[in-house]
Amino acid sequence: MNHSISNSAILLPSDVERQQIFYFLQRLSSVTAWRRIFEYYKAWAECVENSVREADRLGWADRTGLPESDYVLIMKGLAHCEEGVVRLGKGDKRVFKFDSNGEFEMAWRIVSHWKRMKSFIEDGDNGIDEAHTPLWTEFKTTLTALYEAWEDCSYQILAPRYLDEPALTMYNTWLQNELKSMPFPAVLPAVPDPLDNTFVRTNEYTPFSGIWEPIEAAQKKTSLLRLFSADPKPQPPFKIMGAMNYLHGGSRAPRIDVIAAGESMSLDTTWRLLWRDDRYTDGRIPEQEQSYRFTAPRTELAQNYSMALAKETVWAESGSAVPVGGTWLLESDLTTKIVLQKGERLPLHQGREVRWVLAEDRVA
Repeated sequence: MNHSISNSAILLPSDVERQQIFYFLQRLSSVTAWRRIFEYYKAWAECVENSVREADRLGWADRTGLPESDYVLIMKGLAHCEEGVVRLGKGDKRVFKFDSNGEFEMAWRIVSHWKRMKSFIEDGDNGIDEAHTPLWTEFKTTLTALYEAWEDCSYQILAPRYLDEPALTMYNTWLQNELKSMPFPAVLPAVPDPLDNTFVRTNEYTPFSGIWEPIEAAQKKTSLLRLFSADPKPQPPFKIMGAMNYLHGGSRAPRIDVIAAGESMSLDTTWRLLWRDDRYTDGRIPEQEQSYRFTAPRTELAQNYSMALAKETVWAESGSAVPVGGTWLLESDLTTKIVLQKGERLPLHQGREVRWVLAEDRVA
């Protein structure tokens, strides 16, 4: 630790916040979280598939902004996401890394590409023929839902691209506010305090995936002195230096970013293993995961609509008799809805012919 900075000057989480950080790191790295993300990914991919099929049916294959070639790339991303979920469910945490095992990183690339493309299109920097791109509104809705669900978990868990990046979870006012808005159980599990301690210093290889906490420890000796003696092992009571993080086995332990005297700075540290992530190696999902709740996507509309598309997309134009009864949403404004029985005809909207999409709630 930099001796010019005292431990008391660093902004540190309270005891309750430590429990919250431990809980949410377990939640974000769970197979439950990533199976949920996969469902949003599948909803997005199925929306694109329906768009491609409809464009082909209407003879718009050479005009649509969602051609078959893009669908193929999205399906490859979906396959990586599915493989990541399958491997994680068997206990393989390497899927979180940025290397040849990083299934989630490979799944993310096409999502990131389309999120940028969507922004460019909306800003007018790039254009597509929206009139000849079926389900464009649904495409944007399912993409946004997937993007928000992914960001909600990935930012604190997936290994960064560059080896010199500091630890992902930093205790600051942003995290303080996030913790206040997160769903937590009434009684939080206690943070483990292992007796048989495992330590790793910045730039050393982390032996296990799991939740580690930065602690204050004696500086490494100079290279000459280390020829004759080992580094001293930290002894309790341990003084924490910042927020605990989910670190990846086989990767170099990172530095930490801290807030001290109102300024952000990066420091070398010693990490103490609090919890080794051995989940799912026995084929079981911990009971705790049944109570996991998530905060993204932010809008209920995106959640409901994506889950409906994951099952089947049904849409029709004004004047058509609806094949399925239920709530129908205006394609260009999903907040506008009507309820029809099977066989009733879809109306005009503001005197114009429009397309309507069936929402999740259906009646015969």
